[in-house]
Amino acid sequence: MKAFAKVIYVLVVWTQLNHSISAFTKLSLSSSKYVSWTLDNKNGSIKVPASVPGGVYSDLMKAGIIGDILKGFNDVKTRWVAYDEWTFTGTFNVTEDQLGSAVARLVFHGVDTFARIMLNGNMLDLTNNMFVRYVYDVKQHLKVGLNEMELKFRSPVEAAKTRSDHHFAAPDCVPPEYNGECHVNQIRKMQASFSWDWGPAFPSVGIWKPAEIEFYDVAILRTINVKYEKRDAFWDLKIINYLESNMATKTINVTVHAWIKLEGNQTLHVEKEFNVESKDGLYTEVVIDMKISENDVRLWWPNGYGDQPLYDLFVAVYTVKDYSQVHKRIGFRTVKLVQTPVAANSSASQGLTFYFEVNGYPLFMKGSNWIPQHVLPEYSYEKSRTKQLLKAAVDVHMNMLRVWGGGLYESEYFYELCDEYGIMIWQDLPFACSMYPVDSDFLDTVRLEVTQKVIDLQSHPSIVLWAGNNENEAALRGNWYSTNSDFNKYKAEYIQLYVTTIKPIVETLLGPNSYLVSSPGNGLESEAEGYIALNPYDPHFGDTHYYNYVADNWDESTFPLTRFASEYGFQSLPSLSTMKKAAEKPEDFSLDSEYSKHRQHSPNGYTFIKVQMDKRLHLDKNDTSYFEKFVFYSQISQAMVIKTQTEFYRQSRDKWHTMGALYWQLNDIWQAPSWSGIEYGGKWKMLHYFAKRFFAPVLVSPAQVSPGVVAVYLLNDRLVPIINATIIVDVYRWDSLTPIMTRTFQADAPALSASRLKDEINLWKNNTSSIFIKFSLRAEEIDSPVNYFFPKPLKSIEGLQKPQISIYVRKPKKVGREYRYKVVARVDAVVLFLWLEAENITGYFEDNGFIATTPVGAQTYFRTKTQMKPEELRQKITYQYYFH
Repeated sequence: MKAFAKVIYVLVVWTQLNHSISAFTKLSLSSSKYVSWTLDNKNGSIKVPASVPGGVYSDLMKAGIIGDILKGFNDVKTRWVAYDEWTFTGTFNVTEDQLGSAVARLVFHGVDTFARIMLNGNMLDLTNNMFVRYVYDVKQHLKVGLNEMELKFRSPVEAAKTRSDHHFAAPDCVPPEYNGECHVNQIRKMQASFSWDWGPAFPSVGIWKPAEIEFYDVAILRTINVKYEKRDAFWDLKIINYLESNMATKTINVTVHAWIKLEGNQTLHVEKEFNVESKDGLYTEVVIDMKISENDVRLWWPNGYGDQPLYDLFVAVYTVKDYSQVHKRIGFRTVKLVQTPVAANSSASQGLTFYFEVNGYPLFMKGSNWIPQHVLPEYSYEKSRTKQLLKAAVDVHMNMLRVWGGGLYESEYFYELCDEYGIMIWQDLPFACSMYPVDSDFLDTVRLEVTQKVIDLQSHPSIVLWAGNNENEAALRGNWYSTNSDFNKYKAEYIQLYVTTIKPIVETLLGPNSYLVSSPGNGLESEAEGYIALNPYDPHFGDTHYYNYVADNWDESTFPLTRFASEYGFQSLPSLSTMKKAAEKPEDFSLDSEYSKHRQHSPNGYTFIKVQMDKRLHLDKNDTSYFEKFVFYSQISQAMVIKTQTEFYRQSRDKWHTMGALYWQLNDIWQAPSWSGIEYGGKWKMLHYFAKRFFAPVLVSPAQVSPGVVAVYLLNDRLVPIINATIIVDVYRWDSLTPIMTRTFQADAPALSASRLKDEINLWKNNTSSIFIKFSLRAEEIDSPVNYFFPKPLKSIEGLQKPQISIYVRKPKKVGREYRYKVVARVDAVVLFLWLEAENITGYFEDNGFIATTPVGAQTYFRTKTQMKPEELRQKITYQYYFH
């Protein structure tokens, strides 16, 4: 705890000395020090130690009953686990002092999913939602000494089937290529746990979050909801405190203390006393207000626009006998999703805008989509992996991530890091790519889930929007699941779930303009059309998802306009080094192998990758290194497709009010072909290195407007204008490192703009098969990456020479716990997509995937915790590049 908080504690406790106050205590059911857990199956043939937090698959792996679930075909070979019934049994001791408390509450923060909970032979509940917090009054069931807890889990696959038999909602099942299970839309469980087109099915069960028994006498503070609003020169804070109380107590006297440390080492403290009526022991609300001068706090900004100051807010609740507290770190910012009519004088004069205004500025959202880090939920919150992935997003200028609706509400640590890093979060609720039932049991658990999660997460400055679902409006309108014959029924159920049930909860807790019914969709226009728009992909409204696997996606004329691109992407294969952690036999490394077919869950996925590659690259089917090159070329193709599409969206800022580009997807859940830019294990694909360039705050970006004619945009995402910059255009032949022509343009750009230069580059007099263009920017105190334009597909270029490449490594510098080695690649010819690897060394290159146009073809740094001589590293470095 901070020193200032300790001082406040002393003062508060001193004023309360006339009471016999003690902090409530907890008995952790997640600690092997206090509880012993075992796991056994229905017929008793398996009995192993268990973990909390944990799950059946992770416990069976630890016990050696099953192997690494992500290797080979183990997702299918271990599917028997999902059909068995499993019981977690825990034994623990309770002391006489603990039972002397008036209240004993058992709290499960996450139970996955259908469990009968027994305590000392007494049934407490049948759970049905992995996302909710379950709280039980267990005072009457506990005893001094040894106690036994039992959670008997039903197969989630069987439970989903049973519910579907009674409350069917389309689709009937996932495509066979998924190797998945059916009817996950019937249950409140991570939807991707039954498989997806980028991930395996592991329908786990378990106590996937911590659990404890709380002992207190009158009331405790469970959580708080912090609302703040800027009024003139002040911030008004409304702190809604949610109390849980002794069910026998009807009137509670509580004193609430709130204090926050502000700039200049100031501390603001507010105290208020309440007499409240308890509501059957759960969620009694008391409100305390604060008024803070705008001079006492600094604004929180997204990554790339400023700092992310966070302020410690403590709230303590005192009763006559006990106290409890909650600590939040909050940031002060204004954010609103702006959907207003487009100006009449605009080239896109129809429709509504769709952009995020942050602290009064319309900011372009640059980022990606986040899927669960692991298919087992107990591993999905791993802190080191969370930090690695979020830091990777920051490093490539991302300022927004969309937490996708087929996954999880992420960990508190995830959102805390997003607060610190300035990554804004578009939070989908976990409903995706399905119709959903609306029976009373389902709606009741959804109400509890949404209420709890919005309250628990709302105070994070990083969370800027909640969305009801992923793609369900588009699926219903587009008849994805053959629902047209029952369209009116499904539309009514859709509205009942997302509009009648969820929308009022979110907007009551957060206020208006905080909830988007569906993504993609037309936003307010969809609402005006009865929540199912005739065309949910209308480019004049809302956000869109766009995938086209057969067009030439290196040509930006392929892409439709949009106000906000919240999903778009293309597949690639993971690197060989990542594949080797899962593939078990040499023959697996072939596109025709059973292993490769098993890992590709997207129907016709390899065909689409090949079709896209063949449009621009040349790869001989008879090449002895065909598979290795296919893997590498797939990453080139993916990187260039997403680069082209992203720059198109950035260029469209001024001409079409396009204000967001979130590509699909950031991370991977296993070692398989997918749309990710970062492989499972954390290795960057070429796409993620390219993102560092195409998301740069300032970028010179070309666009072919007609054959042989190239327009030039100066993209400026900064809060200040660019003045007196020089754009340098170098025209190269493929057979030389010396440009054949150089032109310069003077350019200015307003703040937050996508300015198209009046001058265009006309190449029609040249043999466009033999040339390419390099763009760079020279401006004071602006670091902008170079960019390139290739007039012809690389498979048909003329003059490209096979290069000689020499690698040099300098002595390292120690940076924290890592050694930073400078690596230089010298070349004697133009090199396309020069890719460096360091074999069998744990570490990473800071930059990669170079277009080499100078004798010093590439300069980067390799970072590793391994100390070695420069020559040792040089010998380990290998390289690839595109050549035909």
